[in-house]
Amino acid sequence: MIAIRVDTLCGLGHFMRCKWLALELQCLDEEVVLLVDTQLSDHLTKELRNIHLLPYAKTQIEDAANCVQLFNEQQLIIDKLLVDSYRFDIEWESEMAKYVPSIIAVDDLERDHLAELVIDSKWNAEKTSSRYQSTALESQHFLLGPDFSMLSRAYRNCVQTERSNKELMFSLGGGGDWKELTEIIRLILETAPEYKVNLIIGPNATSVTQLHELALGYSQLNLIEAPSCLANYYKSCTLFVGALGTSLYELAATKTSALTFSIAKNQENQQTALDDLGHYFHIANLIDYPPEKVLKLILAMLQNIERIHLMRENVAVNIDGEGASRVAKLITSKLASSQITQANSNLIESQHQHLTDTITLRRVVDQDINRYLAARNLPNNAWRMTITKDIDQLDHYCWWFANRRDSYVMEVKGKPLLYVWHQLYEIEQQNYLIGGWFAASDDVNFAHAQLVLDWQLKESEQTYPDAMWVAVINKENKFVNLLNQRAGFKSIAGDAKKMAVTQHLFPNASIDDFNFVGKG
Repeated sequence: MIAIRVDTLCGLGHFMRCKWLALELQCLDEEVVLLVDTQLSDHLTKELRNIHLLPYAKTQIEDAANCVQLFNEQQLIIDKLLVDSYRFDIEWESEMAKYVPSIIAVDDLERDHLAELVIDSKWNAEKTSSRYQSTALESQHFLLGPDFSMLSRAYRNCVQTERSNKELMFSLGGGGDWKELTEIIRLILETAPEYKVNLIIGPNATSVTQLHELALGYSQLNLIEAPSCLANYYKSCTLFVGALGTSLYELAATKTSALTFSIAKNQENQQTALDDLGHYFHIANLIDYPPEKVLKLILAMLQNIERIHLMRENVAVNIDGEGASRVAKLITSKLASSQITQANSNLIESQHQHLTDTITLRRVVDQDINRYLAARNLPNNAWRMTITKDIDQLDHYCWWFANRRDSYVMEVKGKPLLYVWHQLYEIEQQNYLIGGWFAASDDVNFAHAQLVLDWQLKESEQTYPDAMWVAVINKENKFVNLLNQRAGFKSIAGDAKKMAVTQHLFPNASIDDFNFVGKG
């Protein structure tokens, strides 16, 4: 028999993934018993054959004793014991190992374990394979990455149905405090009344009274309380807004566009890892922003939703919804070695130009949105800009969909080296070009900058033959001043018209700190 000790005091996420695993084990004719901390509603447990409520324990040793007592009272012979809890760690595992032959741990916080098998579905890009490496025992095996994310069968190889163009979905998972989101939702109901708004309210949610009051005044607001599965809601919605827990893998499996935030420690993720899953819009502290700013971003995303939907199409890490089945089969067989999720590569579909044998250039695409920001905010770049402070993530997302720049990225072996851009303006019947570049790597040198500037000037001359270049360069940036002098840029300090145009285009550049130059 397989026992599953799942923590139900820290939200429903742990229970739900263990439920899906238990059901897959039952399909393999395994006897499964679940041990939980709280009484759960029938609609969450009705498919489970054997579930027991444990008394609250103040210590890990006390909880282990409660488990052993239940096994003895029920005359259960446990061959494998799986634990999924942030409250129980190596101390609990060590105690239970005295009574059960095989311990399995589910984790996503990279803690120490004595368990013979550790299952962690968190994706951490190229670092996924090295998670637990420093503490792993010689006898331990690991199942790492999203291949082992345990979801409902409803997420298996989802066939995309036609999405509604006017449906928003909000969720905080099984619990969460709706207080901070309520004003954002009210603004959406007022500003975009054509959208149906579905709120998924978990059984442990708080501050829901105002939501019920809102629903009385807005017919397009639909409160959905404690549904057993969200797959159909994900599949039909235009955009999801909510907390990034289990939803990360559910969203990926259904290819649902989303704007998410964090409400718990385990929801903290590296953006590069989220990008690999096709999840490009995560602002950890989103609900700390003024509601009006959040509304602005949501409306910008809705106005560009077709572009955002396309960002989900080609991903480095695919979620097929088979994780629970995969784990069930592996833990009931003799696992010979660890298994680690592998990423695909070369997924950005954009025509590359070869500048040299090893250096290529391509247009920036929407999937570059976070890499572009990360490069722009590098300390070695920011001080050279007319705006020296870091660009805010929410502001960047809004700007991204509004900007009309021609942007490109120089790459070496698929890795960004630098970003270069230019933009055309017509002022008083004269075309002007402005542009710039910034490094994405410490490997950028003068030769790279010279190469991309030469390309840019030739490209712009062909595309905009009647345009005049104007630029501002930080006086302390000797590197770029020299580069532009070699390219034929000259001071325009004595030309009142060009100075006026340049100051208009670069309002944050002062004549004390920047050289004003032009070409053409």
